[in-house]
Amino acid sequence: MASASFYISAILLALAVAAVSGYKEELRKTIASCQNGKEVTDDEIEEFMKPLIPETQEEKCLVACVFKQFNVINGGSFDKRLALAVAKDLLKSEPEKVKKIESVINHCGDDIPTKMDNECDLAHEIMQCYVKWEKEVGMI
Repeated sequence: MASASFYISAILLALAVAAVSGYKEELRKTIASCQNGKEVTDDEIEEFMKPLIPETQEEKCLVACVFKQFNVINGGSFDKRLALAVAKDLLKSEPEKVKKIESVINHCGDDIPTKMDNECDLAHEIMQCYVKWEKEVGMI
């Protein structure tokens, strides 16, 4: 397993729902599945939800795996409609956050290549865009 700084926000919506314990458990199971069942600590979950860009191939591929589990990446493509639908569902009690996430997802949906053969690189592109735009919309 990589260092704690490696655990970045793997799904675009994770940042906004960090306090939801049920969501954390779902994310824990997904990360564990992507790491062949290796146990994931609370600290690793918290690190994973920070707005960082994956640097190594291992980091990029873990993010890609999590994105694929949530169908945010499907067949080498970023599905911004599904990412937005999931965000709206998870954040239905926080409409202001939904607006910010929607803005980020819409920008990233326009900035990210439509399709990439390497899903690990696609995950990197998604996170790079997300970090850029979340600053622009005042999320961090």
